[in-house]
Amino acid sequence: MLGFLTAIFKNPLTSLIVDKTVGAINHHLEVKKLERIAELEAAKDISLAQVDASDRSLKDEYLTIFITIILGMAFLPQTQAYVIKGFEILKQAPAEFWWSVLIVFSGSFGINVIDKFKR
Repeated sequence: MLGFLTAIFKNPLTSLIVDKTVGAINHHLEVKKLERIAELEAAKDISLAQVDASDRSLKDEYLTIFITIILGMAFLPQTQAYVIKGFEILKQAPAEFWWSVLIVFSGSFGINVIDKFKR
């Protein structure tokens, strides 16, 4: 029986099958290793993107809170006179002021929306 097994292992076809199988296993392991490295790199990129986005989101939160307070004051009887007087004063603001306000808001909210649509 041992002679039969020796003959099978010396057969070129068996040798080819063993080589291909071992090669396929090695290739599979190498692909898995590369996938894991790519996943780790992607995780680093995501972490950096989250830190960057959190910096921008704080500015957005401050602007949102500020505008919400102003709108809320318009509904409180104690502060309505101040809000009306503030808007009357803002009517006299030059166009350059409104352009700068538009730039600030579009820079804060608009760029973030564009980034989300790109993804």
